[in-house]
Amino acid sequence: MRFSEAEERYRELEAQLVRGELKEDEFLTQVSQLRVLDQDGRRWMLSSRTGRWLVHDGQQWVFAEPPPEGAEPEPPATAQPAPAEKAPLAVATPPSAAPAPTSFAPPAIVAGITALLLVGCLIGGGVAAWVFLLRDWNEASPAAPPSTSVGFVQTYTPRPATPTYTPTLTPTPSRTPTATNTPIVTNTPRATNTPPPSATPSATSTAQPAATATPTWTPLALATKAPTVVSAVSATPSATPSPTVTATPAPASGQTYTVKKGDTLFGIAIRFGISVDALAKANGISNTKLIRPGQVLVIPVPGTTPATPTRTGTPTRTPKATATPASTRATATPTSTRATATATATRSGATATAKPTTKPTAKPTATPKPVALTGKIAFTVWNPYHSKYELYVSRIDGSGRNMLGEGFRQPQFRQDGNLLAANGDGAPNLEHLVTMDASGGNKAEVSTNSEDSFPTWSKDGAIVAFSSSSWGDGLTRLGIVHDMFGKQQEWIRIGTTEIQGNYPFWMADGRIVYHGCDFLQGGGACGLYWVGAGGGNYHRLTNHESDTAPAGSQGRVTFMSSRDGNWEIYVVNMDSGSLKRLTNNGAQDGLPTWSPDGKSIAFVSNRGGTWAIWVMDASGGNQRKLFDLGGGYGTGEFAWTNERISWAP
Repeated sequence: MRFSEAEERYRELEAQLVRGELKEDEFLTQVSQLRVLDQDGRRWMLSSRTGRWLVHDGQQWVFAEPPPEGAEPEPPATAQPAPAEKAPLAVATPPSAAPAPTSFAPPAIVAGITALLLVGCLIGGGVAAWVFLLRDWNEASPAAPPSTSVGFVQTYTPRPATPTYTPTLTPTPSRTPTATNTPIVTNTPRATNTPPPSATPSATSTAQPAATATPTWTPLALATKAPTVVSAVSATPSATPSPTVTATPAPASGQTYTVKKGDTLFGIAIRFGISVDALAKANGISNTKLIRPGQVLVIPVPGTTPATPTRTGTPTRTPKATATPASTRATATPTSTRATATATATRSGATATAKPTTKPTAKPTATPKPVALTGKIAFTVWNPYHSKYELYVSRIDGSGRNMLGEGFRQPQFRQDGNLLAANGDGAPNLEHLVTMDASGGNKAEVSTNSEDSFPTWSKDGAIVAFSSSSWGDGLTRLGIVHDMFGKQQEWIRIGTTEIQGNYPFWMADGRIVYHGCDFLQGGGACGLYWVGAGGGNYHRLTNHESDTAPAGSQGRVTFMSSRDGNWEIYVVNMDSGSLKRLTNNGAQDGLPTWSPDGKSIAFVSNRGGTWAIWVMDASGGNQRKLFDLGGGYGTGEFAWTNERISWAP
């Protein structure tokens, strides 16, 4: 097909679309088949949206102008001036041959004419000598520069095979401009009755004030309990601490936004990283569609809660201890905010001084500090107005949020974090499996079917495995794209039969974990299975049909399951098969992903009524929220259980 033929066919299809003779999906399908291969071997296609030409540069389709049809580069021509015609030499007529002057021509006039003819002959001879002799000698001289021809030469510079990741993401309004972590604070009881080594010991009972929680980026570490010392004194407290109540006001936003033409409440909430309900409630809006240009909206701070009074103990007087003849033993019992001394007198004869006695107490168990978190995370948010997912990448704390595109879902980072694979299910002209860099650039299709989903990278980051229902029989099978640039893919088989399953994850040891059933035995015994990348026998890893969304690290697989009544997160050892439940609450927890160092697990949860990214230690401890998603998930085939998040350096 020639360029002109493809353009003419595009105009015909476009006219049919405008007249309603073609549906949009039929138009897109037929336009995608208008492809041209030029004389340099490059592939060209027409954009179904703009009608402009796209050329494949070896990595992606880019806009370009096609070469003119039939145009051949002209051979270089050497600029040579046309040779001058030889002028005939003037021959002087001898006087004998000259006509005899008439009687009316004086001799002076005849002599003048003869002189002019001789001068003309000399000038003509000099010009002829220059043209035929001196000019050729001058051009053959070594000092003369060679004559060259300047022409237009088309060049092609391929893009680098492996794009690099630039840490500075493109500026995009962050949906979570401030931290939403809820710090954990514990009280630290201290021993308050410690006698000096004198004959008359004195004790000072000091009430410790309650700690006040201050939101920070990193949750506070849990405090440890100090050992309690019991002294032999007779404590006679004269006063008790008087607690005072201090109200901590909720932080004010201090930020407003003026509605512009075309704005929606959902779009404004996404821009500032808050939920639509929170924005509507802060401005008293009952109908979220009723906003007008020029209206000033108050932007609430994400994650703020009403003020909670905090009791702060303030001691009013220092009690003193008085020595008595009898030995008196006091036992101090610490509480969370105040130490209370209880004295029990025991008579054992007259004694001048009281001997302090220290009773050993059990040492409290220190709570480990949360692991410091680094890296970036990819996740999706459903856009209800376009009925598509939006793909985002941010730092692990939610800052630096950047939208990579609309219509992409089920992302997974390559191990180095420089490339991202995703399902382009709803992306125009990129409906298959797609790769892109971490900032959303250099998008390129790598598979051939729009049903291909859940891409997962091999250990070396060179190819991807996937699941697909492209056969059209309702069954989902596992495959591998062996050639990312040529879109060459093949099914994973046991013998001559394709492995059936979905939601694969490629482990570092080469095994692929997936959700499936024992299809060779009738389809029962569902759960998590694993199979080698080269195919062969498949092996069952877990035993519940709801087990799905596997993610692996260091021989462990974390997954989500509703085996205990609602969606929770579990971890299983691939070799021993030992299983452990990591979350346990009434909310929905799922889509787990490992941190790059394998020490933490991030997941999504709707605890508190809003979807957010949460994190916990690999053992399930220190569960805490990182940031709100700023939206939710779709339904049906777009339900949250069919999505994925990914954590990378």
